[in-house]
Amino acid sequence: MIEKYILKFAYFLERSDRYYNVKHFVYQFLEDPHSKKKKYFDFFMIFLVLSTIGILIYEVNHPPLPALNDYEIIAVGVFILEWLGRFWVISHSHKQIIKDYEKSQLINQPFELKKSIKKIIKIKLNFIFSPMSIIDLMAILPSYRPLRILRILMLFRIFKLLRYANSIKQFSDVFIEKKFEFFTLSIMFMMAIAFGSTIIFLYEGSGVNDHIHSFFDAVYWAVITISTVGFGDISPVTIQGRIATIFLVIGGLSVIAFFTSIVTTALGEKIIALKEEKIIGEANSLKNFIIICGYGQMGKALAKEFLSIKQAFIVIDYNNDMLVHATEQQILSIKGDATDPDFLSNVGINKGASSIIALTNDDAVNLSIVLTARALNQNINIIARANDTNIEDKLSLAGANHVIAANDIASLIATEYIGQPIAFNAIDDILLDNEGAVMTEVDIVENSPYIGKKLDIIDFENYNFTLIGIIQSTKNNSFKFNPHKDQYIIQPKDIFIVIGYEEVIAKFKVDLLTKHASKKDFITKEPDNEK
Repeated sequence: MIEKYILKFAYFLERSDRYYNVKHFVYQFLEDPHSKKKKYFDFFMIFLVLSTIGILIYEVNHPPLPALNDYEIIAVGVFILEWLGRFWVISHSHKQIIKDYEKSQLINQPFELKKSIKKIIKIKLNFIFSPMSIIDLMAILPSYRPLRILRILMLFRIFKLLRYANSIKQFSDVFIEKKFEFFTLSIMFMMAIAFGSTIIFLYEGSGVNDHIHSFFDAVYWAVITISTVGFGDISPVTIQGRIATIFLVIGGLSVIAFFTSIVTTALGEKIIALKEEKIIGEANSLKNFIIICGYGQMGKALAKEFLSIKQAFIVIDYNNDMLVHATEQQILSIKGDATDPDFLSNVGINKGASSIIALTNDDAVNLSIVLTARALNQNINIIARANDTNIEDKLSLAGANHVIAANDIASLIATEYIGQPIAFNAIDDILLDNEGAVMTEVDIVENSPYIGKKLDIIDFENYNFTLIGIIQSTKNNSFKFNPHKDQYIIQPKDIFIVIGYEEVIAKFKVDLLTKHASKKDFITKEPDNEK
């Protein structure tokens, strides 16, 4: 009967949106590293921990104040609620029951509730006896009146800061990740202590040295000596003791050097990890940003353009040298594999990213980036570079919205440069901020003699500038890029977008008003069927 009600309650929780919403809300405060709620909660808890420790220090030389006692009770209440909240969100107990029940039904075996409860208890016990949970409990324990003698355990609240300051937590993780190295170091340390303390006790512990009365005194001397602290309160008086001291000091220097090497290496790795987490956090806070994968020549040019228009973006590359250049340009960049789904998810492809651009020199990598990005986000805009024209169709099939054929673009630019070198010199001047070269508008006024004529009547080569396109006032100011000169008819209020040097463009504007096109030119340029 009890089993039936527990199953019913488990399914009730599984169907309850309110239950999941409340649990997710609590999870955001306590465990979600990407939640702003957790950030504010961490600041609040840091203040609470430090203030309660301040009360402990204040009460050393001052009588306890009722207001401070009330404040401590409230703080401890918050600590208790925090611990209970973590105990709750650490797992979904009802899911374990449902899973075991449905599995038993599938294989036609009787459902054993006890096994499910054992699994749930095991998970909860693992949490209870975890280091941070023990610290939380020891910080709560001395608040109870019958146990005021344990008030010194309030100092364990300092270790609660490990939960709320990520950089401190990263530092503590150094000792966990390098546990083998530290274990080896500890063995070396203990062997040196055992050797030194035994030698000094054997030769100076039988009344020879007035300061060594027990083996503990010998151990104390060995620890002080091997750590190179050397208080001087215990000094060897025999030749054997002094020889032991020499070896102990040399061994101590080796242990310290080993320890320093381990910590320095580990901290260097952690600093990199902290920087990456900071960058990921900044990326997750962005809205409508663009992900650039690959910081080669195309990536650099694109990043420069985004900076000029203040478009939010982040650069991903696996080359450290490239990232150093990006950092020098104050560009948000991170080292990573853009084909890794977890990495792209952390960067924010499912959050604030609006587009992702694959610009690496390897088509296989670009294809993999497109596949991964499309699998993670069906709506994101994907632009991919194709170094080989044969891969363009594959990129499109993989999910790319736009494909850039890099080699084709280079060929077109080279071809256009042969025909219009003056225009390309002007473009270079504009990009380099040199004076004289401009991109500007030329209005076709209503009384211009060129209205109604074909565009090829204008000798652009003679003016040494390039027509980029025309804004057509008769078609709701639509823009026509690179119009066909033998087909387009010039209309009133058209606006030419041209690029070139100021002097020739100024001359052209004057000619539009003062020169009259030759009728002969018009006739010779008309097709035969229009004569």
